[in-house]
Amino acid sequence: MKNDVNILSVSLWTLCILVISIFYCGSALATNGHHYWIKEHVAVSGDVITFEDIAEPRSYQAGQKWNEVKNIQLWRAPQAGQRIVLHREQVVQRLRAVHSGLAETSIVPREITFQRGEKVYSSDELEKMVVSYLKPRVQSMAEDIEFRDFRLPAPVYLENAFERIEMETTNEPGPGRVSFRLNVIDAHGSISRRLTGNVFIDAWQTVACASRPLNRGDIINPDDVRFERKNLAYLRNDVWDGRTGPWRVRSAIGQGQPILQRALESVPVVSRGDRVNLVYQGQHVTLSVPVQVLEDGGRGDTITVRNMSSRKEIIAVVQDGGTVLVR
Repeated sequence: MKNDVNILSVSLWTLCILVISIFYCGSALATNGHHYWIKEHVAVSGDVITFEDIAEPRSYQAGQKWNEVKNIQLWRAPQAGQRIVLHREQVVQRLRAVHSGLAETSIVPREITFQRGEKVYSSDELEKMVVSYLKPRVQSMAEDIEFRDFRLPAPVYLENAFERIEMETTNEPGPGRVSFRLNVIDAHGSISRRLTGNVFIDAWQTVACASRPLNRGDIINPDDVRFERKNLAYLRNDVWDGRTGPWRVRSAIGQGQPILQRALESVPVVSRGDRVNLVYQGQHVTLSVPVQVLEDGGRGDTITVRNMSSRKEIIAVVQDGGTVLVR
């Protein structure tokens, strides 16, 4: 019994130490953590750059002290058309000079760019704008749409509150690399600047693929097809839907490759080498002779056949799998 009490006392003491450690560690992290996020690109409309212009509070502690630090003056603002670039060391040095501990609680980028203007669009903001514009236009093209490899003219500065950005594409957007324009519209509705960019769109779709190598002339059967998830961005032609037909392979298709519509052709009613009847329909007489088919043809197609007796070649129209007509 006494041993049990001792074990219980040790366990409780260990638990107390653990709780105290967590409390103090959490307090230390909260005290020494980074609370302010410093922007890479800053648009300045006033004559002086303040801490509020370049920073965003990112913690509870930062929010509590925000009113205390947001109006701290840092530098003179650039003139119209002027751009100022400051490196991290310069920014950190200035923050240390104006307020104790401000530099240590701020995440400062490698450099900050300042320009006169009302607003600046960063790469992240422009990416969101591009996705918001393009996604509704391509969403129905595939099961899943993904955007990547953005190439943007960031940052984009707007000179005043009346300017805005409008986006447009030169062609109908689709899977693959899509180019676009970002037009800066002034207060009068005119385009003051044209900026270009592009993005790659992945469009994932389950499509019909070859379950085995398919050679030219093969008739596609259900067992020859399996459905796999493919990226339409790398398929420049329409993919067969896997349902219509019957079809014959016009050009070879490797195992696992998507079956493109251009690689298929309709299964002919008559094929080269077939023996059929050539029927002549006159006004008062109908004649029938055996002929050999010299080219593939579907119903209603005009093909060349050869008379089996005279070896003469004749142009005829396919009626069905055993009959061609000549008039």
